[in-house]
Amino acid sequence: MATYRTVVTGASSGIGRATALLLAKDGHALVLNARREDVLRTLAEECLAAGSSAVSVVAGDVSHPATGPQLADAVAMSGAGEVVLVNNAGTAAFGPFHELPIETAVRMVDVLLSGAMRATHALLPTMLEEGRGTIVNVVSVAALQTFSSAEAYCAAKAGLLAFSRSLARDYRPMGVRVTSLIPGASDTALWDAIEGHPDRADMLSPQAVAEAIKMVVDSPRDRSYDEIVLTPPKGVL
Repeated sequence: MATYRTVVTGASSGIGRATALLLAKDGHALVLNARREDVLRTLAEECLAAGSSAVSVVAGDVSHPATGPQLADAVAMSGAGEVVLVNNAGTAAFGPFHELPIETAVRMVDVLLSGAMRATHALLPTMLEEGRGTIVNVVSVAALQTFSSAEAYCAAKAGLLAFSRSLARDYRPMGVRVTSLIPGASDTALWDAIEGHPDRADMLSPQAVAEAIKMVVDSPRDRSYDEIVLTPPKGVL
């Protein structure tokens, strides 16, 4: 089985946590990123128990300028193997745009788009030096269709999709695969503070999204999944 050095942002809960635990079973060396260090260290222990060959924790906001270089340093110290980056860090707040604090709106762009750009920028040089690498950007159906009272979120996710598409075009010839994973509503903590959301029982489970990420990472290098739209059984909620 191929060896990987896999960075998962937003790893403390939801899709990121499920992805880390799933990849750990295959022996991936993992670099886990989120803001809550105590939660990450507990997850790191779980990943080691599940079979990960090594686990590093980089606690910090992915949109902070220092975090990207810290991720690159952790990868450099995690042994050998193809570098995989799962850009999953997320945040959301919904409501009429004129009532939403502008700091909240800009924060979504900082995390969902700028954070992914910073992590990618930090890890691409290693991928290019080795002539291989895989990037999975966890986007959202909000990048493909707009939703009411979600202007900033939709804008950030649409920007992430455009960023992914451009990356795929430019870096494919250099051995770097880029996949835009576009899930429908997923049952994560994102919904905890949001009123009037769809029934969470009808949403995708974090495990289902993690399994799609694993499929991409494990796929032979004679193919690339440019975009995957993953929806709950009842469709977009």
